[in-house]
Amino acid sequence: MTKIRISSIIVLLLGLGLLLSPTVQAAPYWVKPRVYIEYAAHRYDPYFPLVTGARPDMINTAMLIYSVNGTLFRIEAHNDTRIRFEFLGVEEGSLRVRGIIEMENVTVTSIGLNSTEFPKFWDGGDVISEKLEKSHDVGFLDCVWLVVNLRKLTLVGEYRIRLNDSAVLGMDGAYYGHTFLWVDTSNPPKTGTIFSEAGTFEIAFYTLRSINRSMMTYYGQFGPPLVALSTNFTRGDISFAQRIDSRRKYTLMDISLHGPGPSLIYDPSTGLAVYPNSIGMAPYADFMAIGILWAEFVDEKAAYRMMAEKDDSWGYGLVLYDTNADFGATEEAQFPRPEAPSEYAYYASLGLLVLMFVLTTARKRR
Repeated sequence: MTKIRISSIIVLLLGLGLLLSPTVQAAPYWVKPRVYIEYAAHRYDPYFPLVTGARPDMINTAMLIYSVNGTLFRIEAHNDTRIRFEFLGVEEGSLRVRGIIEMENVTVTSIGLNSTEFPKFWDGGDVISEKLEKSHDVGFLDCVWLVVNLRKLTLVGEYRIRLNDSAVLGMDGAYYGHTFLWVDTSNPPKTGTIFSEAGTFEIAFYTLRSINRSMMTYYGQFGPPLVALSTNFTRGDISFAQRIDSRRKYTLMDISLHGPGPSLIYDPSTGLAVYPNSIGMAPYADFMAIGILWAEFVDEKAAYRMMAEKDDSWGYGLVLYDTNADFGATEEAQFPRPEAPSEYAYYASLGLLVLMFVLTTARKRR
């Protein structure tokens, strides 16, 4: 790659232009080393009857497509899921972050040839059962399904967030998009700005709107007001296929999503995400950077309160559970757009339709 030398004065001017740009999303004041943010997706059995047409074993607090050295795994958590982001330190203008996902009652599946040695990323002491089942899929009769049932599973990975623009980078420098953990609600990104991207799909910012209401989380109550950040699938053909040999791939998940994407709920005074995936899906840069190519989360207790009890102070998807961030210096937020109180309800209801679509079309063919 050809390198271009420019003067230090031009570099300085470019730096100032970046700082003054309306699309810059610098990290908020509370983002410091040793801060952590934790989200939850709890199991809640009374929620099950609300998911029409799905067996209990199809209802999960988490469903992930996870890549380990090029091998894809489908991971489903049937009991509680916790997600923790720990801010480790600042290096060369970037925040080093450790992402930890803890899941209970987990099923891990993958497919490969009879001779395949699947990489193991789980603790042998947590294995309930582990077996290879002969494939009955047409064109893959020489393959086996790995099926592992675990009491619990912990996934850990590290990545970086650039402090000057909140961009998510892998430890190898790969770019994945904008962190979902915070957003500058007084200076939102322009419509069309990339929120996350990988492979054949891309999610872009659409609008940021005020919601004149409060919402509950396990950490406490937020608002009013709150803000809803809506997104669009600008490229939405999503396919995750396991390479079997030089000629064949087995599709673990294949869906097409266009139009409205995930809607995220933020606290405007801090920029913190309180409901980071209010329609269940979370194909976000922070997950991609640690090998999670696709993610779905549902806090079943919060969803039950919203759907069955009509308690609109609770939402859907992941729920803020805990943080040690110091929000003592908060200021009143300014909103760039008019209020739209109905937007959250719209996206929450849309989420139920989307999840049903994913459940019925993305199930592995066995």
